[in-house]
Amino acid sequence: MSSVHVKSTLRIIVTSFAAGAGAMVLACLVAPVALLGGLSIRDAMAATVDAKGPVIEPLDVAAVQAQLAEADRSMVAARLATEGAMHRLDRLSGR
Repeated sequence: MSSVHVKSTLRIIVTSFAAGAGAMVLACLVAPVALLGGLSIRDAMAATVDAKGPVIEPLDVAAVQAQLAEADRSMVAARLATEGAMHRLDRLSGR
């Protein structure tokens, strides 16, 4: 047999061994859990929860609008602070 056939045969044997070992491990780990009912659906019933209030609190629209207005003021101030430098950069870059 040529070395290519030997390598191919060896790969088949190793792959077969790995698949068999994997199947045995899977059977030894999953089978007992399944037989004992660990995977049964009737045991996975959800418990009821009494809600004492809304799960998601309502938004304070006035507070959100105040934050947005503050962010706008901050952006305008930053733009004014860097406006001279940006004009100079545009002039130097030829725009």
